[in-house]
Amino acid sequence: MRIVQLTVASTGGLVFVCGLFCCAMPAAAQVERFKPREGDAIEVWRITNDPTVRDHANYHNTQCWSPDGRYLCFTHYAANDREFGSTSAAEIHLYDLHLEEDVTVDHGTDPRWATLHNWLFYVRHRPEDGPRHEKGTHVMWKDVAGGQSTRIAYGIRLLKYTDCDDRWLYGMQELADRRRMPVRIPIKADSAAETLPGDWQVGYNSLMVNPVHPMIVSRDHNYRDFYYATEGTRDIPFVARHFFDHDLAGENRTEPFPVMEGSHFSWSGDGSYFLLGNGQMRGRKWDEPLPCNIHFLAAISSGDVSPCGRSGRWICGDAGVAQIRVADLRSGDGWPVLETNSFLCFPTNQDFSGPYDIDLKGSPDGTKIAFVSTYNLKDGPVARIQDFAGAVIQVNSTDGFPEQGRLINASGFGGEVLGYERKTDTTFEGLTRGLYGTSPNTRLRAGHPLTSFEAMLIPERLRDGLPLPPRGIRNVIRDMDSPLMLQRSSDLYAVVVRQPDRPHLRRIAGEVQLIPGENHWETYGYHIFKDGRKIADDPLRAGASFALPGKGAYTAIAVEWSGLESKPSLPLKMPDGATLTVLSEEPSEFSWTRDRFLVQGKEVSEQEAKRSEEAVRETIHLHDGVIGRKWYRRGELVESHDLNLEGKAIRRLFYEGGQLVRREYHDRNGNHISTELFGTDGYMTESIQHASTPRRWWYERGVPVKYARGSQVYVKDGTRWVIGS
Repeated sequence: MRIVQLTVASTGGLVFVCGLFCCAMPAAAQVERFKPREGDAIEVWRITNDPTVRDHANYHNTQCWSPDGRYLCFTHYAANDREFGSTSAAEIHLYDLHLEEDVTVDHGTDPRWATLHNWLFYVRHRPEDGPRHEKGTHVMWKDVAGGQSTRIAYGIRLLKYTDCDDRWLYGMQELADRRRMPVRIPIKADSAAETLPGDWQVGYNSLMVNPVHPMIVSRDHNYRDFYYATEGTRDIPFVARHFFDHDLAGENRTEPFPVMEGSHFSWSGDGSYFLLGNGQMRGRKWDEPLPCNIHFLAAISSGDVSPCGRSGRWICGDAGVAQIRVADLRSGDGWPVLETNSFLCFPTNQDFSGPYDIDLKGSPDGTKIAFVSTYNLKDGPVARIQDFAGAVIQVNSTDGFPEQGRLINASGFGGEVLGYERKTDTTFEGLTRGLYGTSPNTRLRAGHPLTSFEAMLIPERLRDGLPLPPRGIRNVIRDMDSPLMLQRSSDLYAVVVRQPDRPHLRRIAGEVQLIPGENHWETYGYHIFKDGRKIADDPLRAGASFALPGKGAYTAIAVEWSGLESKPSLPLKMPDGATLTVLSEEPSEFSWTRDRFLVQGKEVSEQEAKRSEEAVRETIHLHDGVIGRKWYRRGELVESHDLNLEGKAIRRLFYEGGQLVRREYHDRNGNHISTELFGTDGYMTESIQHASTPRRWWYERGVPVKYARGSQVYVKDGTRWVIGS
């Protein structure tokens, strides 16, 4: 892949960049678009394609999409003279989805987007033998639109996020004793970093800044001293973590709040929920005073949980063998999108998943999810286990696998490499378990994917002169001659999970208005059609005016920077010509939904519905139909259902005296997933997950006090947990 290299000239604290996006890229830099072999994804885009180099687009809760969705930032861990993955060889890249260009920004790490602007921040690493003011690290601020770069601080090694108004950049300073102290940096040239007050006990994933509200959540890494099992009892099947709220100066810290059975945290895109991973998708409302409820948000679980769109309507997460899942919080529905099969095999079952974690993040409008994968998703074959007996695995198909070869069973952290002597259309036969020191005790489960070890390896044509793998991988595999040393590094992908929202055309006061779709942060422009024919070559941008050429039925399509298009708007029939104005935001009086009131199936007025013994209120979306249904008895709300796009009731709420007493989630197949019970004070009293092994929590004013997993019960005893009854 050819890279556009930026020309950099420095003047004092300012660094000016010339030639940004000035070179047309060859076809090699274009996105490869393909339909995945499995799943419901609309399309998959391969952004980078070099198995010898790790391309990584930030940790799962740290955004890689620019605020307008045009750019993806990622770190390209190029090789130096000795090994892959060294910090000194790391490069900051931008991929421009509009021009399909891969641009090298600088040597450095930790690329971070601002919350509101197309500003990119990163850490530039400087040589230790250079001039004094050039040693250590520089924190750089790049205005991508203007092409100007500015140094804003020295000596900070780890960056986190900007605040909700893009006034401060937060990060962590590493002290001589390896402790990390949280800091914030004013976003201006050569600023002095401010150390946040207090003992934060921070780790990498412990300083989370709300993208919309002036709040920081931190995690206390000394939670075991606060909240753990009685001495001698180390089989408690959950982990307690303490969280604190802070203001943007790090002050006004709340008392510690225990969060049980949660890990891999994130904010929703609109900052409304602090999300908890490793379980059913759930979160804490940002403004609920501590202690507070932890709310189930969707009828699906995930490991890592991440924002998916700035509206907060969607969140995404991973599960299984790096399966991508999406939840629509409007209804609580959740579904799998794509099995990425990202994995690396190691002769250990310890957690060494960092090199293959997919670290997924949704784009600003929730239309696409960026992720990385070590597997060749375009050409690598996948088989689904049907049954396993003796030395034969029955699968749905062996298409694409070599006649004789090796398989990967991705299970646990180490996984297993299996050899097979022959294949039929639906079987792998003559198995050899546990190749290269991988575990032969991994389960071969029905429905689980098998991938090709051959497809996981760096092709032979690329192996000559390869530097050493990263030190961490060498320390785990140890045998330098093992084929495990030749496994692919991660490439950057994006999966299209839905089309952009449709715009709307309306005639008002003698003119026609184009109202942008509900989510339109990624919209580049709009195509206008008359009677099904496009009437302008170039998309109309927000703020533009256009003369509609006479009588006809007009529709509009939204076009993203990436080229992704929406479905057509509802048609607007015009008896004559008019001026079309493209609005940048929806008017304040416009709504995508309306309410309809029914009594005994007949539509009535709201006043008549309130007087009736029983009535139903439906919320009808302009494009999606009925999305909500509420039942009233003598004007009092008794039940409410939120419906998915198939019209199925996913989230169901029940009321007594107009107050919420029970919330249920059901999946799209009708299975009852969870139940939450609420007291008269608004606090949750119980939460139940109706799995094959049920899980149940009891709470007192937001604080967990009892937990049951199957027949085993644990109770809170002061600040510790003990096995109870």
